[in-house]
Amino acid sequence: MGRWVKRSLVVVGVLALSGCNKTYTPADFMKDATLRNRILTQCTEQHDLQSKNCLNAQEAQKKVDFEKQTGKTDMN
Repeated sequence: MGRWVKRSLVVVGVLALSGCNKTYTPADFMKDATLRNRILTQCTEQHDLQSKNCLNAQEAQKKVDFEKQTGKTDMN
């Protein structure tokens, strides 16, 4: 039984830690340049450009760059 308890604790710990990362929306990243830049830096350093936060931060950066270049808020 001790072995089962240890395995259960490991599984619970892994599941708890996997839920710690909040997923931000592109709108969140557009409002907070510091957050956007931090996540984009982490994505580059960790070579993790396909995670949801990385994709959302990239989308937000494209929108921010578009707004700066054109003065328009809609890319369509």
